[in-house]
Amino acid sequence: MYRSRGVLNVLKSISIPPGLLLLQLLPLCVAFVNETSVFGPEKLQAFKIFDDEQPSQISGRSFICVPLFRVFSLELGHNIRLAPDEYVAVSGDHPSLGSWQLDKALPLKEQDKSRSKWYLRVWICASQRFYYRYLIYSKNSQGKRILRTWEGQRVARMLQTYEIYRSPGLDIFGEAYPTSVGGGFYLERGWLQYEYVIELKFVWQDHFDISGMASNAKYRLILTPLNIIDDTRIEVSRFAYNQSGFRPQSQWGVKYTRGSPLVFRIYQPLDTYNALRLSLYQGSRDVQLAVAEVYIFPEQIKGSRGILQLPVFASLQNIAIGEVTLPYLVIQPMPKVEAGNLRASFHHYWPDNWPTLDVGYRGLGASYFQSSTVFTENTIESFLAVQKAMGDMVQLDVQLTKDYVPIVWHGFGFYTSDRDQYIRDRFDLRFVLIRELTYSELKASRVFILKRWTLQEYTHLNVKDVSQNNRIFPKLSEVYEALPKTLGLMVEIKWPQIMASGVQESTQSLNKNSYVDRILQTTIYYGCGRPLIFASFDADICTMIRLKQHVFPVILMSIGRSHIWDPYMDLRAQSFQQAIKFAQSAEILGTALHVENFQNNHQLVNLALDLQQVLFLWGNDLQDVHLLEQFRALDVTGLIYDQMDRVGPSNWKRSAFFRAPQLLEVFGAQCVTSGNSTIIPGVKPAKPTIWPKLR
Repeated sequence: MYRSRGVLNVLKSISIPPGLLLLQLLPLCVAFVNETSVFGPEKLQAFKIFDDEQPSQISGRSFICVPLFRVFSLELGHNIRLAPDEYVAVSGDHPSLGSWQLDKALPLKEQDKSRSKWYLRVWICASQRFYYRYLIYSKNSQGKRILRTWEGQRVARMLQTYEIYRSPGLDIFGEAYPTSVGGGFYLERGWLQYEYVIELKFVWQDHFDISGMASNAKYRLILTPLNIIDDTRIEVSRFAYNQSGFRPQSQWGVKYTRGSPLVFRIYQPLDTYNALRLSLYQGSRDVQLAVAEVYIFPEQIKGSRGILQLPVFASLQNIAIGEVTLPYLVIQPMPKVEAGNLRASFHHYWPDNWPTLDVGYRGLGASYFQSSTVFTENTIESFLAVQKAMGDMVQLDVQLTKDYVPIVWHGFGFYTSDRDQYIRDRFDLRFVLIRELTYSELKASRVFILKRWTLQEYTHLNVKDVSQNNRIFPKLSEVYEALPKTLGLMVEIKWPQIMASGVQESTQSLNKNSYVDRILQTTIYYGCGRPLIFASFDADICTMIRLKQHVFPVILMSIGRSHIWDPYMDLRAQSFQQAIKFAQSAEILGTALHVENFQNNHQLVNLALDLQQVLFLWGNDLQDVHLLEQFRALDVTGLIYDQMDRVGPSNWKRSAFFRAPQLLEVFGAQCVTSGNSTIIPGVKPAKPTIWPKLR
């Protein structure tokens, strides 16, 4: 009797008529009104108190799990239309909602024939607040769920304890916390798990060579899968400012103009290989004239990347009238990607009210070809010196050895010789690529750097002793373990590019998917829980990082238009405008451009900032204090420069930005989201108003 009265008192404390509720919940509450209804002192001590309103008081409702009938009501706004094979589900941190696991998310039920309204009634045993998100998924032939779209706000929807008993309102898919940074309407594309992607890229100046057609002829392109089973999705991106995002291919195809980037993206189930037909039309939508056709067969797409040279046939005729040169990219899911969950996404987490960050270029600066620092570049010693100079982040270069060990080194190779060989001049040396050596061979090599026709040997720094912070070729994992988590990292992934002249920067034979996977896996295991951005001059690597995971953001680094370096062949990196269009198309965090692009027009930075993209600037000119201050006044995201100990913020900045404990808690969620950890030590549940929105 005493224990039953205790339950009634608890029900009274939450303002629910006890008689009515007990009658309705009698079958479910039998288990609660028994010997375990009231916990002993030992069990009470084991509970974590989640009641934020009265954290110092122990109330019955904090410990007794009362089943409640929750109704989730959702409407698809913003012209969102579901495909016939797509469904809506809800996932959350509560076990009844699947604990953020995609395969355990609860499907909602259709409420109308247009499939725009969905609902779910479910019993939830809740004694504390819980968080949840909505998602859209489909199923493959094996019954595995394919994540199409999900709500990617930094803070998930939250149901407080005092809201649990209120009448549920109507949720709009993708809309949450409109007054918070990272809130408002925001949807994330799902990461690859049981599908792979093929991208056919019209990203060079010239692709078609068709007899009788002008080189600047305009076409409408339609890509059609030639498969019996309809298991292929095709999306297309045609670059235009603020309109470059991927969208389903329309029945009329997409316009193609010479010199304007265009990318087809094909989603297919794993172990499925379909032929494709690319049809070329001319004319308007109403009157389209079939011009030519190109056929792409599965056996022609090999490995992770390549360049197709295919005949162009006259429409409905077996007569070759030209040729198309078409680079392609294949993106496979990352191994063990199923460990990731829906807890959070960090693809676009970089609040725009953060101050302009100071980023050390390869540490305190380049040292092999410039005398900008007393420290050797890309060493742990140089990275640690950035923090002493009040820097916020460090930019470093990473690439893989022959046996796929990520190491930190800027160039694609170095000069070397036999161990006992006497060196008279540079002609006694040979150049070796990093990719040609295993890690053991690399650490056993003599290392020479050619400096303006003089040689300098660095073999004495090529040691394996991890206690020597000035050693060259440190493993990426060693760097992660040696640097404090309060020092942000910009990890630039090296990959040789094709210049506009057709000459390659270098050669690379490693599998591109395995290359990126190894760097991601190393970072998830050793580097999560810190401010970290991936970066690359290779647009395809940015795309791969974006589609393979949702834990780390990535930016495209670009020279843009420059009088210093030759341009790349890839149009996506030939100008600042094309770079920000690519960032929107690939749905990445933003760009990092050479400062030369803004020397005569500082206001160009707003083209990126107005699209809520981050913008970092880099270049030797940024070693000028006055120029640094000018770009800080324009609110660029960060400045990457040498000699931070001389021109950096140490004389006016009291502390590096990421030393704030609250920020470390935020980035600590990366470890949980990636599946590398289950808890963030000492972290309270996130609240929806973390950063006030400025823009």
